[in-house]
Amino acid sequence: MADTTTILKESNPFGNINIGSLGTYGTVFLIILIAGFILVLIGVLIYIFTIKKSYYIKIHVFRKVGGVPIRSAIHTAREVAFGFAGDRLWKVAPAGIIKIKIIKWLPVGKLQSANNEYWYFIREDGEWINYIQDDLNEVSKKMGVRFVQEDMRLQRLATERLLEQRHMQKSFWDKWKDTVITVVLFLVVAVSVVIIFYQFSKLLEQLNPMVQSLIKSNEITQRVCRLNETLSNAGVTVEGLVPV
Repeated sequence: MADTTTILKESNPFGNINIGSLGTYGTVFLIILIAGFILVLIGVLIYIFTIKKSYYIKIHVFRKVGGVPIRSAIHTAREVAFGFAGDRLWKVAPAGIIKIKIIKWLPVGKLQSANNEYWYFIREDGEWINYIQDDLNEVSKKMGVRFVQEDMRLQRLATERLLEQRHMQKSFWDKWKDTVITVVLFLVVAVSVVIIFYQFSKLLEQLNPMVQSLIKSNEITQRVCRLNETLSNAGVTVEGLVPV
């Protein structure tokens, strides 16, 4: 039987590669190349981790385009110490891994829209204003907006219900397709299980004679071995039987 170590060496696809055949300079160059690749990979991973940890502040920028305020960009920022009095500024850069370009320096935002998320609106003069959404209930009360009356709201709901019943009726398949698919799938699985067990029982019936013959052969072999051992102990040699 072959040794386990020999089998592993033979199954190794790189086992036949001889680094020494490259020569001294080739071997040194290959080692330097592999080491450099590993160092570059480690450096890239460290850079990505540092960037994500440093630029943890999300800046959502809104501006007026076509007469409608829309979100124009999403940037990231990091805090940078400024001076010796503990002042800090935000260094805003584009979202992503590469942070070469600096978009703007901002004072630390005060109004937070979400966790580490700040919204800024660019005014007509180009100044970035930190803001949050107003309470629509309070704004509506200040503006004197009258809400929809209760009876008008109920009438609208009733109208939508009638339109849905008359013009948006679903077909039988749209209503019961999930149930039909579930029942069909259950029937397919049940029939498959029945067929598998039926075929398995037939296979057991075919294997039963073979198992019985194997058991009988094993019993005969055991008897012959015991008889051979008994005769050998008695000093009698039986022709055709090999002593154990």
